[in-house]
Amino acid sequence: MGLSVCPSAVVAAPLDRIWDLLTRPEGFDKWADATLVSAEPDGTAQPGQKVHLVTGALGLKFAVTIDVLDTDPEDHRLHFLVHLPFGVVNDETVTMAGAGEGSTVVRFG
Repeated sequence: MGLSVCPSAVVAAPLDRIWDLLTRPEGFDKWADATLVSAEPDGTAQPGQKVHLVTGALGLKFAVTIDVLDTDPEDHRLHFLVHLPFGVVNDETVTMAGAGEGSTVVRFG
């Protein structure tokens, strides 16, 4: 069974700042409820990179792995495959666009 949603938000920060935040694994804890364990290879998001995180709930810890499938800095688009606990897999594309006055529209879908 599949489910498709595309939430979006206007963020009060410039596009370049949002791109930087979402492409640096060490910044993932700023937008995801998880802590970085490692990124292979190190560095900014790149196709083939695996980002290992840990998250928790009710005193339990869970592993999360993000496979970076594609990055498009020109169009500000990222494509991830997120492996969540209990076998849940999220095929996610994140797009960003300037919204004027130093704001950015971010779409997760």
